[in-house]
Amino acid sequence: MPIEKINTQLVGLPPNWMSRAVSKSGAMGNAEEIKKLLGEPLPKILNPNNLPPEIAAFFGRGGLLERLRKKLALISRKKGGKILPAENTIASVDEDDNLYIGVDFLAQHGEDEDLIAGILAHEWGHMMSDLPKGVNWSKLTWEQIFEMRRNEEGDADGFAGRAMFLMNYSPESMIKFLEANDKRRKEKKLPCHKYHNHATRRAILIESYKAEEKAMEVAKKLFLQSRDSVGPKVGKIIGAG
Repeated sequence: MPIEKINTQLVGLPPNWMSRAVSKSGAMGNAEEIKKLLGEPLPKILNPNNLPPEIAAFFGRGGLLERLRKKLALISRKKGGKILPAENTIASVDEDDNLYIGVDFLAQHGEDEDLIAGILAHEWGHMMSDLPKGVNWSKLTWEQIFEMRRNEEGDADGFAGRAMFLMNYSPESMIKFLEANDKRRKEKKLPCHKYHNHATRRAILIESYKAEEKAMEVAKKLFLQSRDSVGPKVGKIIGAG
């Protein structure tokens, strides 16, 4: 079932401060203007032929990354671009929907399929952004840009939570991973303008996961209705709101 919108009356979404991130399919905008303003160049691509065999397997045909790509393409109706090995990143995406996956991240967390699925789902959510491309964002203040980024990252977390339910993965590994990163950032006293605080991100992931779970329960009940019963079409209900 593709991720679109959830009818808020059917599933009882969380409070208003989170409802946008939980209910939307959109996510992080990737206009080049934003990247230049925030100093986020694309990561360096590595040669797949030079990767250790255990890391190269992730990128190979039939590897975990390709299997996740197919699942995410199915539930989002978006094909996505290439999946590329990169350094100095966990994961990122460009305007052509190419995914850059950090080889160091895979070397450290390669056995945690739930985490890898969550990270890819978050990046896939970036592809779903409804921010217009080709816009000159330089007219915005820094605070406006950071607010936009936080909101868009929240949308990506919301997409990830819902996608993980549909792909049958737990969000707990991703939540723990984000918590550990947040702890390291605080220990180093590094500012973080790009993301909401960890408590908010955790709440978005959990509530969006639950929202999709509830939507699926509603859909199953409708599918199991008697043939003599007349009820609304599931597709229209999922797309409403």
